Amino acid sequence: MDLITYILAEILRICTIVVILNVILSWATMMTRNYHVRRFYWLTNRLTEPMLAPIRRLLYPYTRNLGIDFSPFLLILLLQFLQRALH
Repeated sequence: MDLITYILAEILRICTIVVILNVILSWATMMTRNYHVRRFYWLTNRLTEPMLAPIRRLLYPYTRNLGIDFSPFLLILLLQFLQRALH
């Protein structure tokens, strides 16, 4: 059972890193036309969007006029909570 817990914790850690990369790249793609940066953003977006979409739907009534997307922040909190619950 220890190995399974370790693997799940590592998957959650990697998901957290990918979400953070996605946020940073979303800002970077506005400032560059570099194909590789945009392609890497596309990849991270494809990985994170299935996790972020339900959170965005829940938050939309409260944040629709703010112009700030809080869903990555909440997803990171959720992933960290799950990771700590495994330990």
